[in-house]
Amino acid sequence: MRPRIDRSWDRPPPTPAQVRTDVVVGVLLAVLSVASVEVFHSVAGASMGWRGVEAYGWFALAGLALAGRRAWPLTTLALESVVFVVVGERLVELGVVFTIQMIMFAALYSAWAWSRRPRTLVVVTAGVLVVMFGWLAIVFARPGGTPTGPSIGLLPPDVAIIVYSLAINVVYFLGAIVWGQSAWQSSRRRALVEAQVENERRRRDAERREAVQAERLRIARDLHDVVAHHVSGIGVQAAGASRMIDVRPETARQALGTIEVSSRRAVTQMQQLVGLLRGPSDGPVDRGPQPGLDDLPALVAESRDPSATLTVVGAPRPVDPGVGLSLYRVVQEALTNVRRHSTAREARVTVRHLADPRAVEVEVLDDGAPRTPDEDSGGHGLIGVRERAAAHGGVAETGPRPQGGFRVRVRVPLEDVS
Repeated sequence: MRPRIDRSWDRPPPTPAQVRTDVVVGVLLAVLSVASVEVFHSVAGASMGWRGVEAYGWFALAGLALAGRRAWPLTTLALESVVFVVVGERLVELGVVFTIQMIMFAALYSAWAWSRRPRTLVVVTAGVLVVMFGWLAIVFARPGGTPTGPSIGLLPPDVAIIVYSLAINVVYFLGAIVWGQSAWQSSRRRALVEAQVENERRRRDAERREAVQAERLRIARDLHDVVAHHVSGIGVQAAGASRMIDVRPETARQALGTIEVSSRRAVTQMQQLVGLLRGPSDGPVDRGPQPGLDDLPALVAESRDPSATLTVVGAPRPVDPGVGLSLYRVVQEALTNVRRHSTAREARVTVRHLADPRAVEVEVLDDGAPRTPDEDSGGHGLIGVRERAAAHGGVAETGPRPQGGFRVRVRVPLEDVS
């Protein structure tokens, strides 16, 4: 049966530093105890026991035994109880010396403050109390154990001394137990606070790692989108320029100009992304101007072979910059896939501002030959589309259309943007 007193927490054992401190304190208490015996003997002429040195041995043992009060609290309590009773029996006058009284109190206090075996603690404490109060009863029962004589107060002398002794001992032993239990609970509260602080630190570290990982994924997606879009466009324009340079040099010159502009934009955007990686790991990072839904007309206008058209449905409303950037990248990736992996001649981009539920949706359709998702980018394009949608609590739909071509559609719920 579990003890009713709450000892559910398993207190950690003392640290090596605490054990060393207890050893030093034990030695000092042994010296102090021996000195107190000598002082008391010099004042009261108390008996010193066997050959006049027995008292020194018991008091020194009592002090040294307290060195194990935190490492072996129950063993220390049992040993100190034995010494306390032996001193009280063999060296009666010395039983009132303050050092032996103080050491016994400290042993009982330490047992309740440091014991890590609640059942054994209750059993040992109960045994000590039975022995102490039983021994007290035996002392009172002996001839001359209580004073005799006429009553001079409300109580007879023998009753008065019994009541007085019982009250003193109850306060003495109960005080040590209560103080020790209070120290144990205080240590538990500190441990709980420290555990909460440590858990909070680990949570912050985990969130920081997750944030870093999320930023790395975002940068990886942006790098993929930027490189794939611009490089594929440059490839198409370069192929056209090589075919037209002899027969239509002006058209080839325009294609080369488009290549130049596209390459500059690619370099600029890649420099921004690389700047994120080189920037400080903590604190705000200046990402520079990022594209959004308002930049889709320019993106669609740049699309060549196949051409692309843009349609906006519904009344435009403010969109969080992060959402706008993600939707822009979705369209950019979809157009890149149409250019690289489709036989389409035309792509249609639609932006829908929905009122019920409040959401914004982008859709890219092409009229190419039927193809499976695995034939799309062959890399991380569609994965990035889904990740961007999920990052904002949205949904992504990617796959071939029954009538031919491919569909990429992403819908993201909107929140109020002040």
